[in-house]
Amino acid sequence: MVEMALINPAFIGGEIVNDNVPMPAAWRRAAAPQNAAPASTVVDIRHGRLDLDLPNIVTRLERESGILWAHMKHRERACFTPELMRDGQDLFALLKTSFCGRRSAEMPFRYFVWASKADRVWSLGGDLSRFTSMIRERDEHGLRHYAYASIDVLHDNYESLGLPVMTVALINGDAVGGGFEAMLTSDLVIAERHAKFGLPEILFNLFPGMGAHAFLARKVGKATAKMLIEDGKTRSAEEMVELGLVDIVCETGESEATLRRFAEDNQSRFNTERLLRRAIKRVDPVGRDELIDIVDMWVELALELTDTDLRRMDCLARHQEKKRAKV
Repeated sequence: MVEMALINPAFIGGEIVNDNVPMPAAWRRAAAPQNAAPASTVVDIRHGRLDLDLPNIVTRLERESGILWAHMKHRERACFTPELMRDGQDLFALLKTSFCGRRSAEMPFRYFVWASKADRVWSLGGDLSRFTSMIRERDEHGLRHYAYASIDVLHDNYESLGLPVMTVALINGDAVGGGFEAMLTSDLVIAERHAKFGLPEILFNLFPGMGAHAFLARKVGKATAKMLIEDGKTRSAEEMVELGLVDIVCETGESEATLRRFAEDNQSRFNTERLLRRAIKRVDPVGRDELIDIVDMWVELALELTDTDLRRMDCLARHQEKKRAKV
């Protein structure tokens, strides 16, 4: 996490309503006069807006539908880079602090939505080029730090940030590895028909360490979870619906419109839908400690990978770079 500074951007209906809200230092600089802000960061904190242009995430509040869009830019690689994870942590810290204790009727948004700027890719998972570099350098601390940051973001998303909102994965392209795991933490999953899903880690003698075991076991049972993790197969959006891992399949390019229709059709049932999902999680919750224990095992195994395993990871890492967003 970046250094936190005090500023006053608590948002209720787009207005600033209180002081002493912690703000990442990088965002504080963006709140300064325009000639003092980095050219790549345009954040209008001064007017309490939720439209933020961060280095790796751009958010936009759509008031009429109650949707807060968060598009991952994927400028370097179509995966969860450490920089993207830091922006995600800081964004969640801002939202949780700003809206803590607010009722649903007081929120300027009902749906927090993860989408992607990359063409036909939502996320191709963990940052494999960083993984292979850290493994070759025996950088256990760096690998564990990355993994824990991932768990922080995914568990916050699973918990809907502790706010009266629903989190949404808008899968406009392939969700693979850590991308698949991240998708599993959302309350609602909408996927475009062309999207592909899979957990390829077994192909290089690793297992998905950022929550696949925990979330899949709750959603589809232990036997199916074991199959999905161990067979390494790629599956379609229709297959994900049959498994209960995708809620709605739509045509290519129709995911945003599909979510807007869902929000409109369920306007009067929003709290029922939200609390039903919360009740299901409460029956068999996934705790952060459980995720940390599993990711520690993942780090231990990752450091034992052979050169052959790492070369296979290198091939997938090049694919992540090839699929980055065109900007």
